[in-house]
Amino acid sequence: MPPTVQHPPGPPAPKKTAPAMPLIPGVNDKPAGAQVQLKPLITVIVAALLCAACFAIWLSHRRQADQNLSASATVAAPEAPISDSPSTTNTEMDPNVIAKLDELAKPWSSKNFNFVDPQTHDSAGAIAIRLPGAGGSFWAFSLNTPFSRCQLQYVTDISALSQRFAYPATHPMVVNECDGTIYDPLKMATLSDGSWVRGDIVRGGGIRPPIAIQVEVRGHQLVAARME
Repeated sequence: MPPTVQHPPGPPAPKKTAPAMPLIPGVNDKPAGAQVQLKPLITVIVAALLCAACFAIWLSHRRQADQNLSASATVAAPEAPISDSPSTTNTEMDPNVIAKLDELAKPWSSKNFNFVDPQTHDSAGAIAIRLPGAGGSFWAFSLNTPFSRCQLQYVTDISALSQRFAYPATHPMVVNECDGTIYDPLKMATLSDGSWVRGDIVRGGGIRPPIAIQVEVRGHQLVAARME
């Protein structure tokens, strides 16, 4: 038999290892601390949102409190005291204040004024006269006459009434120089509708008595309320 030839042992077989994963640029090369750095940023954002929400709630409550305070001040504001004594402010606010009562204290005293219609806002010259008697009544009327351009005149000179108009008057009268009509403040007349008005015609061809203006006493003032 031929002799057995022994071959020397070969190198050991290499161990099998798993293949390495390929590296993708921009994906696998992130540093390990990136996730750790995001936590402080998220905390800052959440804190800012909470602060903004708290400020919005505070601002809403502040506005509501200011509105309530303003409403309370409006309701609780005291009214201005009402004074019986007339003043320049009251006269300016009410254009139809004729005069103070002490200005018309004597019988046959008078005061010219400008009447403003509260509805149409038209104005007309007028006069108020203090009539004699215990009642102390007043007669106010427009100085304009219907269908005439002349204005009425209040004449207190008795002798002038006798000389110019040939009328034996014993007290002041209202006259229209254009047509010579004389109106008596102490006499009443009846209109076509049955209503009574002061200032009956005692001389001349006038159409009707003067257009009356209703007056009221308010405190110490005489105020024109409305025209006939």
